[in-house]
Amino acid sequence: MKKVYCYSLGLGLVVSVMQPSLVLAERDGAALLEERCSGCHPVALTTSKHKTPKQWQATVSRMKHRGARLTEEELKTLVDYLSETFKP
Repeated sequence: MKKVYCYSLGLGLVVSVMQPSLVLAERDGAALLEERCSGCHPVALTTSKHKTPKQWQATVSRMKHRGARLTEEELKTLVDYLSETFKP
């Protein structure tokens, strides 16, 4: 049985019929992008890029080395979100 999860992305209500873990990863990745990246970059700059998972990994790792506050788990969540959402 699939469950329906609702959450807001700031543009209105979004209803998703997906596995709970996918919904959480998507929401958490979007939240990390907004919370940890938008302080230095406009979100539109990041979301205009389309990279492979390996390229997103390199980009996010580089930003972590430059001071982005991300745990290893958060880095993986963010890379997964960016790789799935903004792929080539």
